[in-house]
Amino acid sequence: MDILKRIEEVARTNPEREAFIFANESIKYGELWKLSGELAKWILSLNIKRNIPIPIYGHKNIWMPICMLAATRSGHAYVPIDISMPEDRVKFIVKAVESPLAINTEANSSFCQDVLKTTREDLEKIVSPSFVEEKHYKELTDEDANQVNDIHYIIFTSGSTGSPKGVKITTGNLANYLKWSETLVEKKAGVFLNQAPFSFDLSVMDTYTGLVTGSTIASLNKEKTENIKEALKFIKENKVTYWVSTPSFAEMCLSSDEMNGAYLKSMRKFLFCGEPLKNQTAKNLLERFSKADVINTYGPTESTVCVTSVKISKEIVEKEKALPVGVAKEGTSLYSVDEEGKKLPYGERGELIITGNTVAAGYFNDPVRTSESFFTNEDGEPAYRTGDLGYVTSDGMVYCSGRKDTQIKLHGYRIEIGDIERNLLDIEGVEDAIILIELKDGVPNSLTACVSQVNSEDQSYHRRKYIRESLRAKLPKYMVPKKIVFFEKFPITPNGKVDKKKMREAI
Repeated sequence: MDILKRIEEVARTNPEREAFIFANESIKYGELWKLSGELAKWILSLNIKRNIPIPIYGHKNIWMPICMLAATRSGHAYVPIDISMPEDRVKFIVKAVESPLAINTEANSSFCQDVLKTTREDLEKIVSPSFVEEKHYKELTDEDANQVNDIHYIIFTSGSTGSPKGVKITTGNLANYLKWSETLVEKKAGVFLNQAPFSFDLSVMDTYTGLVTGSTIASLNKEKTENIKEALKFIKENKVTYWVSTPSFAEMCLSSDEMNGAYLKSMRKFLFCGEPLKNQTAKNLLERFSKADVINTYGPTESTVCVTSVKISKEIVEKEKALPVGVAKEGTSLYSVDEEGKKLPYGERGELIITGNTVAAGYFNDPVRTSESFFTNEDGEPAYRTGDLGYVTSDGMVYCSGRKDTQIKLHGYRIEIGDIERNLLDIEGVEDAIILIELKDGVPNSLTACVSQVNSEDQSYHRRKYIRESLRAKLPKYMVPKKIVFFEKFPITPNGKVDKKKMREAI
């Protein structure tokens, strides 16, 4: 699949069709293609080395997709950075990719201005008719754009060393994913719900599947996502047909009586990814939306969004306490291995390995962590060690059952517990720190920070507030523990390890 050709064809044949609808603005296909082209010409005029990543900071506004396409059309990877990221992490990511160009699409042009030097005002000027006419840039060619082996985008995820990992997805990876993802929806154009921020790879499912099928992407911003009534009103008004979100967001919406097929009459499919879909959630959706399908999918960022899918029926809900995540897409295989890396028989639980044509090209500028997680299997195929525990049945159905290490999914976001603990240890006065994961229905629901201090007597409200604010300055909001508990000393097991069981009992 030629991704850009598919989008260009929609822009040519249906220029007036809405491509993206945001809270206060929208952009049609014709305008999206035209403006991204003008911006791509300007990027090419800067003579930046080909495929150097371009950081793009922003939330839900028309300049995010314009800039993403412009980067791709000018032969560059893009790095989406959401506004939920604190200043320190934004600067870390921008500096890590060492790009001479970093864009701020938000109206607040003063944020991180020392690294995000190209502002929204600059973008508006660059694509203005007078500026374009004055510059006379050369026309874009197919060769200017990203080719199959070029890096298409880089998404930074939580890293165990306290620094994020940049997952490199090639244009070929994305094209192979889209060949499959468009089969999950109907052939005619629809309206996709975009709940996830563009920096979360779940958004690739709705954004790109929507674009190559000529659909409209209705994008919920942070404010609407946090207000169920407003979110459902937005979904209804824009006649969303394909709901793409984490299960947690659907669970939140199910608390409203308006979350049903009578109110959301256009809904045809629910597509879930990012965390386990609970049996009760699927059951509630099937009861409330009798005419809509519920699709469960699975896959880490390192395998390009997701690689399995299954239609969840009433029979599956009644039969399976833990829902399956589906069978592998064409061009992908999954199997489980033991602690020595030996392939296990069908039905035996171990670490899940993903192989195939959507496995990422590794981590950006990180050969050590790349070699730890990525390898080539005996058939010469790229493979990825997921760290997820699970098994595959003889008919290819995949089941997941937790994490091998301390990397978890919390409300759809992948979090490395060590990342939070290391940032806690950086706070003045903190002697030791352990993060405990609180479960609800067997799924991570919240985080508790257990802290021992140099001054063990200081357990005041102000001290907790200081620790929480210190973390917020360095970590995204979803990584900041809900609860902080002080310990004079951590309990120890006979083996000399921290006794987390006793810590839980103490809480």
